[in-house]
Amino acid sequence: MGMRNLLPVLMTALVLFTTACSSQIEERLNENQADPLPATSSVTDSPTSTLENPPSGTSTPQVAANPEMDSSSSIPASQSAPVATETTQTWIPTATVMPAPSLTPCSSPGHIKTDYFDSPLAGRISYRVYLPPCYSESGRAYPVLYMLPGNIHTDSIWDDLGLDEALEAGIQEKRFPPMLVVMVSGGSLANNTSGGPYSYESFFMDEFVPYIESTYCALPRGRGRAIGGMSRGGYWALEIAFSHPDEFASVGGHSAALVDFNGGPASNPLDTGLNNDLDDLRIYFDIGSDDWLLPNLQKLHEDMLSAGRAHSWTLNEGMHKETYWAAHIEDYLEWYSEPWQNPEIIYPPCRAVGVGYSSSD
Repeated sequence: MGMRNLLPVLMTALVLFTTACSSQIEERLNENQADPLPATSSVTDSPTSTLENPPSGTSTPQVAANPEMDSSSSIPASQSAPVATETTQTWIPTATVMPAPSLTPCSSPGHIKTDYFDSPLAGRISYRVYLPPCYSESGRAYPVLYMLPGNIHTDSIWDDLGLDEALEAGIQEKRFPPMLVVMVSGGSLANNTSGGPYSYESFFMDEFVPYIESTYCALPRGRGRAIGGMSRGGYWALEIAFSHPDEFASVGGHSAALVDFNGGPASNPLDTGLNNDLDDLRIYFDIGSDDWLLPNLQKLHEDMLSAGRAHSWTLNEGMHKETYWAAHIEDYLEWYSEPWQNPEIIYPPCRAVGVGYSSSD
């Protein structure tokens, strides 16, 4: 067969071969489209779920931003919102939970120390001191809150009501600054005197406060002291602070028993609260609405309000009972500690001889 006759045969074979290859390529492409690679999972590809209550023991995580979400809803725009009978929060299981506040980094927790003070004026007086975490390690001085008892109580009452536990927890959670709390008995002197020389006021200011500041790491100045009390102790807290306003940053009368008129206008808080120069002393009154001592404390509040004398007044539900004061311990601690909350405050070194520090250091 000559070349002229072979040419048509070769052309026909080439067309058949090209057609066959094209068919195979198309079949391979169709197979790949029918069996794609598995998709890589991610948080944004996963559907968000609604959770009414996060798992027990965890806080509700924050929801991550999703660009596919409609601005008016937490459900992606491509989906319909689920039906719910209660308000729900959109929760992504893989979101980061914020850690709890860290504890105060030191080896010694806060604790109570009990002791006696032998007073030439008042006799043997029991007291207890709450010492904050790191007290024995820091070498610094601390602000001090003095808390006085009612006439039927001893130095244990504020401890029994849980003041030290509430303060310890608040310090560990960084809600309250570290401070000392001195709880002291009143004794017969507190119940049988009303103020002025040779009274519980004299014992407290001339003997007890100097003793505490020489024995413990307490700030020895007015801005570092606060005083408060319940019932008869509330009377004494107000009597002492109104007579020595430059010696305290704050004073609180918690259901204060303002029924002692033996001291006269020079000592009675109903008079000194209006007549003495109280400067910038912070003042707090609170009492239960069913407390039999309400009338006189409310009168002091109203008289000071009319005179333009700054103070805080809180009328709560309750009676003249220990359960009332126990219920408001957190409120008291928050208020007393407010001036000492500034983290930029630099406290001086402890100079108490009684804990091994020299007054000349």
